[in-house]
Formats: sequence, structure tokens, C-alpha cells
Amino acid sequence: MNEQPHIAMFHHAGGNAAALNVLEKHFSNFNVSKFEMPGRGRRRMEPLLTDVNQVIKDFCPQLPRHCPIIFMGHSLGAYIAYVMAKKYRFYDDRPKSMLVVIGNEPIHCRKYFDFTESSEISKNSLLKFANHLGKLPDWLQREPALLEQFLQVLSADLQVANSISEEDSSALDDIPVLAFYGKEDPLFLSPPERWQECTLRPFRLEEISGGHFISEAQAHEISELTMHFIRENTVFNI
Repeated sequence: MNEQPHIAMFHHAGGNAAALNVLEKHFSNFNVSKFEMPGRGRRRMEPLLTDVNQVIKDFCPQLPRHCPIIFMGHSLGAYIAYVMAKKYRFYDDRPKSMLVVIGNEPIHCRKYFDFTESSEISKNSLLKFANHLGKLPDWLQREPALLEQFLQVLSADLQVANSISEEDSSALDDIPVLAFYGKEDPLFLSPPERWQECTLRPFRLEEISGGHFISEAQAHEISELTMHFIRENTVFNI
């Protein structure tokens, strides 16, 4: 029986669904849904969310039903994908699922962001954080209104990360997990090996080239290694 899974993709903090285009392109044989949080991109007229439960409530009705799902998230999206996969476990008659996390620390080892309040100090800290992961474009830093808007989105997204509970980050147990990190990603002082504590099913940690943000080369590596993991562990019959 063919179990072609649907891929649910989740973007990084401060980003939007368009940031996932490069990744989607390398999964052209799959049906892909790129989930977008309110307050940016196509949903820029909607209010920002600051709590992970609000995000999950917004996203869950958009999940396809009655087909296997690969939850795939980058950076903050890795945590959203994790919590979505956890909630999905409690659906009646749920099909198989798998989690792919890209470019973030293990969810139960995550850092708390203490610079999300509205102040000049917090804005400077947000800028420093964003530039640490990958320099912001010069055009954005030269446009005060656009920069302010970006920082508001980033602040809200980091508050979402802060709102993840201990229960939300407890082990998935029965869902296979594939984790990726960039060799030059400044987020990591060492490989994020503790992702393996999040499941009792097949797990693999893969180092890929490049930094924090997904490049064409990284997207190609991610797609190839994801297919290898699925076949090696017979996660889905495809």
C-alpha cells in the first residue's frame, strides 16, 4: 500500500511562508503545506500571536486529514512542528507521522528569551540576536518603519517560543525524528545530540553544510537525507 505522506512545513521566527520556498522546491514529489503565522506575509493584516497554544489552535484545522504527515520545521518552526506532532498523536485514527527539525536546539533544552519587551534595550538585543544568526539586509536596516515591523514580528515569535510548556516539550515517544544542523550555524556550540531524547522510535542527527538559514545546497541535502531516513527505517511505504 502506498503511504505517500503530506509535508507540513513551518517557518523560522521573524519569517513567513515564502522562506520555505527553497525547501518546498526540493520536495516536489510531495504535497506540501507551508504554514504561515498571522501578522506577516499573506496574513500581515491579522494580529500577531504570542502563545504557542494560539498558534496550534490556528494551524490544526489546516492539517490534512486521513494521510501520513511529515511535520518539518526550521528554527522556531522546529518547535512548532514538534508541538503540532504531539497534538496530532491524540487525533482519532491518526495515520503515521514523522518529525523533521532543522536548525534549533532540542526543544527541552531551549533557551528563554528575556528581550521581547518593547524598549530600546530590547530592540537592540533583538537586532543583535537576528544579526548573530545571519546579517539582516542593509535595505531593511535603512528603513526604520520596516525594521520596526520586523522586530515586532520577531519579538512576538520569540514569545511563542517562551510560552512552550514542559508538557509541550515532553518526549514524543512513538514518532520517528530526523534532526539537522548547519556546520557553520552560529546557534550551535556543539551538535544538538539531545534531540534523540525526544523519541523511542528511529532517530538520526545529520550535519549539513552552511549556516542557520536554509540555502539551495542545504535544501538539497535535507531532501536527500530525509528520503534516505524514510526508506532505511521504513517510516512510510513509499
